[in-house]
Amino acid sequence: MKNKTILILVLLFFCTLTHAQSVKNEDKIDPVFRLLLSGENTKTISANKKCVPGKRRTKGTIEKREIKGKLYDCIVYTKNAKALKDKGIVVGSTLPTFVTARVSLQQIEQLAAMDEVTYIEASKTNYSH
Repeated sequence: MKNKTILILVLLFFCTLTHAQSVKNEDKIDPVFRLLLSGENTKTISANKKCVPGKRRTKGTIEKREIKGKLYDCIVYTKNAKALKDKGIVVGSTLPTFVTARVSLQQIEQLAAMDEVTYIEASKTNYSH
């Protein structure tokens, strides 16, 4: 009986471990960026505000760089900033557990596919009250 209990606990542990490692790339992306990546237009996004409560659409900026189009400010949770720089990501501030970056939508998808990245968060503006 004791051996069966230990066996069940070991199997349960490994099942939990494999489930925890099966994080999808889209789960690493902030809901605001997921909406932008889905290609929905502004009217559809404003009609579906309930699917992202408390979030506003991130404004993009257009810059003249090798990456053409809109760039979005974001916070990338990673412990390896060098891996991001090697991929051509424009990194701003670097801290031990995250970096700030300016990325295109295509780069957001690339970041989500990287093992070093745990989450990509849309930037927010804090207002004093």
